[in-house]
Amino acid sequence: MRPQVVLLVSLAVFVVLVALPLGKANEEKEAAAEGVDARRWRWPCCDECGVCTRSQPPICQCLDTSTSGCNPGCKACVKSISDGLYECKDRIVNFCKRRCTRPAAAAAAADA
Repeated sequence: MRPQVVLLVSLAVFVVLVALPLGKANEEKEAAAEGVDARRWRWPCCDECGVCTRSQPPICQCLDTSTSGCNPGCKACVKSISDGLYECKDRIVNFCKRRCTRPAAAAAAADA
């Protein structure tokens, strides 16, 4: 009985170790297939995260502004009267994890 338990545990550990890298590879393939423009417009995304609540999960206000309009996924897009900038007033759950645009350093490295 004991060798069977050891074999079963070893098999379970092996399956877990083999499956871990596959999940990461699939994410990278999906991101590459989407292209830069598609990643720019996934929602919810935010480049400048504002105040977050202390609830679980936290709910945050995004402070992104744009002259050309809000992300198509934004439900509450407001245009400022004073400066003409658009701001999405949606609240984003679980912090502002996903950026709408690439960081400047990554963009410069990709263009070089």
